[in-house]
Amino acid sequence: MQIASLTKQFTSAAILRLAERGALTLDDRIEKFVPEFNPRGATITLRHLLTHTAGVGAPPPNPYSPYTREQFITGINAQPLAFPPGTQWSYNNANYKLAGHAIESITGMSFAEFVHRELALPLGLIDTGVCGTSNLPRPDGYGVVQGTLMRTPAVEMSVPFAAGALCSTASDLVRWSHLLATGRVMLPASYATMTTGIKPPGNTIAPYGLGVFVANQLGHPTVFHAGGIAGFQSSLVYFSDQDMAVAVIVNAWPAPAGVDATLIALTVANAALGTL
Repeated sequence: MQIASLTKQFTSAAILRLAERGALTLDDRIEKFVPEFNPRGATITLRHLLTHTAGVGAPPPNPYSPYTREQFITGINAQPLAFPPGTQWSYNNANYKLAGHAIESITGMSFAEFVHRELALPLGLIDTGVCGTSNLPRPDGYGVVQGTLMRTPAVEMSVPFAAGALCSTASDLVRWSHLLATGRVMLPASYATMTTGIKPPGNTIAPYGLGVFVANQLGHPTVFHAGGIAGFQSSLVYFSDQDMAVAVIVNAWPAPAGVDATLIALTVANAALGTL
């Protein structure tokens, strides 16, 4: 199924792995890797992008038409910065799309190829990758339209790109959480960076690290994120002190009343924690 914004932690992991190899630092300016981006005199770093503190945005494209790098950069360059980078927090997919283009520039691979070669294959995540690539289907989901649950055609994956284009399974996602936390994806110091949250003005949810929120839930420290895209919603919660992950993917968005992936995940987790 499509996992929407859970994609962001894979993008962050890709950037952190490239940092470990010396290909970049989190404090490199984005135009070093995406020279056609216009920072308008501001200093916008990869760290700003991954923490949603860059202040960038882009006009919404047609979700069912291919969306090129050139179209995206042209659109983002035409938008004024919402605030000086690093001063506020605003969740925006444009941050992660820019980071995805940086990955492509650095590696010479498409984002889909990098995820497949560098993450999915070596980690045994055989059902994870950009939807529609690497023998993974681009599935349709369902959505409530005027009170009726109807099939929803999948969006063009070049639109969500590195912010939300991955497909996966619940079993792959719980494995991913465990591998992240136990040093199989990146060095422990990199994971500590990924899971160190900040909560600047504008963030009313929970401290945000690099592609993940961090907070106490059900009395335990957690690393978590949720996602929503036409036809699908997702939630992945990792309980750090228990090495326990709960993943839920629902093939309905907008969903019927009461069908919420995060609520389901926390209900399952609460039951599981009661037996530990």
